[in-house]
Amino acid sequence: MLRFGHLAIVTASLLLPLAATAAAQDDAGVTQEQFFAELQVAIDDLRTSLLRPGGVVQGWDVGGADPGADVRALGTEDHYLLSRTPEDDSVTILTDRPIADFVPAGWQAVDSYGAHGDLSGDINVEFTPYSRRYVLAVRVVIRRERDADCSTNIAHAMLYEIPGAEPDPEDETIPILFRMLILALEDRTLCVRFDGDRVRGYRARSFLPDGTSLPELDRADELMTIVPAAPVDRLIAYRGRASENAPTL
Repeated sequence: MLRFGHLAIVTASLLLPLAATAAAQDDAGVTQEQFFAELQVAIDDLRTSLLRPGGVVQGWDVGGADPGADVRALGTEDHYLLSRTPEDDSVTILTDRPIADFVPAGWQAVDSYGAHGDLSGDINVEFTPYSRRYVLAVRVVIRRERDADCSTNIAHAMLYEIPGAEPDPEDETIPILFRMLILALEDRTLCVRFDGDRVRGYRARSFLPDGTSLPELDRADELMTIVPAAPVDRLIAYRGRASENAPTL
C-alpha cells in the first residue's frame, strides 16, 4: 500500500517548463536531443522534490498497523482499500491478477510500462485518477519489513483515458508525467508505516529503508479505509487539485 498514484501530485513548476519545451519543438526547431536533455533535468528535479529527506526517525518500523493483513482477514475478493484526500479517491486491490481484470469497459489504454508477469510476494494493484480524463493503474510487490510495507520499482503500469470525460487543465502534461514518475522512482525503495486500525482507518508516513522520513510523500489529510469490493469506476473519484478547489475572491 505505497499509494504510488498520489506521488503524481507535484508542483506545476516542474511540469510547465517541460510542456513548454515540447510545444516549442515545432515552433522553434527544438531538437530531440534538446528535448530529452530537458526531460532528464525535469526527472531529476522531480526525484529531488519527491524524495526530499526529512529527519531520521528512530523506531519508525516498529509498532505500525498492517492494513494488508486486515484485508486478508476479511477476504481480498470482497474487500479493497480506499484512500481518500480532498482531491481524489484511489483504490488498492490485494491481488495477483493482472491490471486488465479490473479495468472498466470503455477505458482506453494510452501508455504502458512493464508487463503483467508472475510475481512472488504480496501484490497490490492500485488505481488513482490523475484527472477526470486520466487514470493511473500500477502493479507492485509489497514486502513486509518488520512493521512497515516496502516496495522497489513498479512491475507494471498503465495510463488509461476515460472517453468523454470532462477535460482538466493538467491533462496536457499527464502523459509526460506518467513516464517521468516511473523514471524518477526507478530503483528507489520506499517504505510506509501505517497507524490506525480497520475501524478508524489508517494514516501513512513514508520513509527510506534507513528510517529517513520523506515528508513530500505524506498527506496529513489522507485516510485509508477498508471498503466492500466494487467496480473500480464506482470507487475512484477526482474532485480537482487543491488550487482548483480553493475559493475565489
